[in-house]
Amino acid sequence: MHSKVLSYFTEIVHEESIPVNVDIGSRYVDSNGDTQIDVLLEYGEPDEDCVNEVLTRAINVAIEQWK
Repeated sequence: MHSKVLSYFTEIVHEESIPVNVDIGSRYVDSNGDTQIDVLLEYGEPDEDCVNEVLTRAINVAIEQWK
């Protein structure tokens, strides 16, 4: 996951108390020079739509910041 997306995602998760466990792994720089981070998201099946919605919001915020 791109570092900016992860930052926005974790911010939303904490602010809105989303029931997801975020385990952050190794970081590396991709061929574009962007920092990518290995991430494991753990959540219950009933929370799947909520977590997907938060991830979508985080991606959209990151894209808006790059414009």
